[in-house]
Amino acid sequence: MGSEGSGLAREQVELDEIILSGKAWVVEGALSSETIVSGAAQGTLGTVGDLLLTTGPIGEGAMAVQAALALRHRGISGIIAPAFAWPFFRVCLNIGLPPLTLWEAGEIRRGDRLRVDVNGQVVKNLSSGTRYPIRDLSDLYVAILACGGIGGYVRALREERQLFSLKADR
Repeated sequence: MGSEGSGLAREQVELDEIILSGKAWVVEGALSSETIVSGAAQGTLGTVGDLLLTTGPIGEGAMAVQAALALRHRGISGIIAPAFAWPFFRVCLNIGLPPLTLWEAGEIRRGDRLRVDVNGQVVKNLSSGTRYPIRDLSDLYVAILACGGIGGYVRALREERQLFSLKADR
């Protein structure tokens, strides 16, 4: 892994392999943050373990934080869309809910079985055999997701630094 931007020794953070699998819960077109909050409350945006997939942009609107938390609470294991509103993307990343940019999201159908390899940055449609590359997911973002979100990532870095300072004191 590179040291892209942060200057921190991310290479030392222990990364778990992130493999998601589940059914695609497909929403045609764009999905605003307000619609996500409403749909999660009504139970119309998938079930535990589903991968929410939109064929249009996702997360625009003033309720980005609430929308991401509602999906996490609903048990959605990841979000696949051709484009994300930046605030929504960041909140998803921070809480460990994988926001996966897939330009070809419109090719996946409701009920398709998907296998998502976040580390390898590829989505495989087990129903059709097609493989799609995940876009816009840097090494830093993968490391944050591997730690369960930004809180876990910061804890891992602190533990690493503490371990390093203990070794240096010897």
